Amino acid sequence: MRHARLLPALAAAVAVSGLLAVSGLLSPPGRTSAAADSTCDILQVENELPGSSSAVRITLPSGERRELGETGYALNAIAYSAEQNMVYGVADAPRHGLFHDGAHAVEISRSGDVTDLGPVGREGRRGGWSWATGATAGAIDGTTWYLQRANNLYTVDIDPASPDYLTVTGRVQLRPVVLSSGVDDFAYDPATGLLYGVSMSFAGHGRVVTIDPRTGHVEPLPGLRFPDASAYGAVVLGPDNALYATANRIGYRSVTYRLPLDGSGPAVEIGTGPPLVSSDAAGCLVSSPPPPSSSTPPPPSSSSPPPSSSSSPPPPPPSSPSPTPTPAPLPLPPVPPPPDAPVLVEQPSPEPRQDTPTPSESPAPAPAEPPAPSPTPSGRPKPKPSSAPVDNTAAHVKEQRRWGLTVLILVLGTGAAVGHVRRGR
Repeated sequence: MRHARLLPALAAAVAVSGLLAVSGLLSPPGRTSAAADSTCDILQVENELPGSSSAVRITLPSGERRELGETGYALNAIAYSAEQNMVYGVADAPRHGLFHDGAHAVEISRSGDVTDLGPVGREGRRGGWSWATGATAGAIDGTTWYLQRANNLYTVDIDPASPDYLTVTGRVQLRPVVLSSGVDDFAYDPATGLLYGVSMSFAGHGRVVTIDPRTGHVEPLPGLRFPDASAYGAVVLGPDNALYATANRIGYRSVTYRLPLDGSGPAVEIGTGPPLVSSDAAGCLVSSPPPPSSSTPPPPSSSSPPPSSSSSPPPPPPSSPSPTPTPAPLPLPPVPPPPDAPVLVEQPSPEPRQDTPTPSESPAPAPAEPPAPSPTPSGRPKPKPSSAPVDNTAAHVKEQRRWGLTVLILVLGTGAAVGHVRRGR
């Protein structure tokens, strides 16, 4: 019996757990957020031919591409500053011609628009030939922009508040040269403080290498290798602890690969594009802050009601004239007494009707009452005079009643006297 009673309860528990499992409430915590955190966008610049670079946004890890169009500059060594939410880069030349002072530092927007920031100077010295000329790799750590030119690693100050903004503040030589010479781009890892790149020199053969920016030492990582290619010009670190690199040319196309840094698997192709003569990448980009800008609309909407409420007070002033004293003339309703007089007049002989014209003459003042509406156009001053005419009309009505009664009595008395005389005869 006990078992029979427990069966319904067990069945209900199984059903509930099944629903929870399907809905995901029993899934391990953080799995969904981890999946969301493993996605990011990077900005990549590409050249199919020498000249102006094209900008592309690539979503990792899917490799989905979004073409942004030409930038108008030949770009390289781009890097992303998370603190400033800004992409820096080196422009070797504008669309037409050359810079007279060497390569310029530029700012690149998320949509691929480029702003010229001027040449990169040397610490304590402004002007002259730009020290960014010929840079092929770039990465940013805080307010330091690392630029590789040949076998030298330069540090550039990118603190906008610093007097040395966009000037070279240090330099180290990279060694061994047999590895550093094959690196065309790198990415900075804040966890290790090292730069990660792919060396395609005769000694590198697609091997992943690290560069210590303090000493310039280049070291290959065992077991981590990308397929052979002309060069890996675009390298970024993804949020999933993987290195993403774009081979400029493999056959008749460019290829983007994903390689786990923990050695859990080989490099896997995630996207392709046209064959390139050069490329560079920066990221991962922090989600753009339009949401705060979208929150701003509510304040204006909330502010809009006050104006509407403030606009409501103006109507009251017009309403104040609306309580026009015109209702004061409404006391005219007391005029109903005149109807009583006509009732009395209807009983007597035609003679009273002759007298009635006289009362009709008295109503003549009543037509004068139309001036009473005239107070309405004049506004407020007229109400007092309008009350006076109302009182005069009442007095006239009383006098008319008295005269009517008097005439009636005389007529009746005369009639009675005449009748009495006739009877006497």
